Amino acid sequence: MFQLYKKRNFGELVSDTFEFLKLHGKNYFKNYFIINGPLLLLLVISLYFLTKVYFEGIFSTITIRDNNPNGLINHMFNNMWVFMGLGILLIITILLVSIVNYTYPVSYLKLVESRTETTTENILKIMKLKLGRTIIFFLASIVIFIPLLIILGFLMFLLVFIIIGIPLLFIFIPTIMSWMILSYYDYISTENGYFQSLGNAFEIIKKKFWPIVGSTVTMYIIVQVVVGIITFIPYSIFLASMFTDIDASNTDQTFTTMSVVLSAVMVISIILNYTLQNLIFVNQGIIYYSVKEEEENNSIKSDIDLIGKDGE
Repeated sequence: MFQLYKKRNFGELVSDTFEFLKLHGKNYFKNYFIINGPLLLLLVISLYFLTKVYFEGIFSTITIRDNNPNGLINHMFNNMWVFMGLGILLIITILLVSIVNYTYPVSYLKLVESRTETTTENILKIMKLKLGRTIIFFLASIVIFIPLLIILGFLMFLLVFIIIGIPLLFIFIPTIMSWMILSYYDYISTENGYFQSLGNAFEIIKKKFWPIVGSTVTMYIIVQVVVGIITFIPYSIFLASMFTDIDASNTDQTFTTMSVVLSAVMVISIILNYTLQNLIFVNQGIIYYSVKEEEENNSIKSDIDLIGKDGE
């Protein structure tokens, strides 16, 4: 059984994330795809066709036969209802997938904390129970958190021009990411109000700033490297082969193939990003429970409960 309540330093925040996945990974991702799989499939379908139509419009402007500078504009107007329909479907699906992506790890760790069986039914029960608070958090964040991010991001952008802003960006981005996720953990795991959860998450980050920021950056880099290796290398090989073997007499077929491949690569990248985001969310959950342990010594209570269960 994985011990959530435990005092951890930077190295343990990272290593225990992988230890958790080693113990629970198979069950975790099985339930994840059962719950989020249909939405991810809908996202894949709408994204694939939207990008495919878009790339076909781009390539229509550079084909030798058509060579029409207004090809993309004409293509978009001719397929306006397709773009609008797929675009609306894509936005709705992204919102739903994002909500599940945020709520699923919190619900799963909540079951691990209470030593309840991590079945699909139990996970969905918590997610449904917290649905109202989830919607409130997302709506409140759009009104409050997003504008704050825009203002702070603009200030960081200005600081880039005096060089000091460049290293600050590497601190600012993971800090804000961690603040938002930890706020959500606190808001869903407790009955605290929105602003109270923001404040609690801010205090958590203040207490262990460098270990938290360091582990967040580490997990983010791991996710991006994995996504990059899986998508960029095959994509580069394909483009290299296309441009070395390009047949001027069959340009339409060449660009059609390119549009399909580019759309497929984008779809794979999106799916990988959503799936591997779980590493970051699990890591933030371990941070949350670690700091809670330092404040409340919950491991003692957990050990007593465990002894009681073992004695039954």
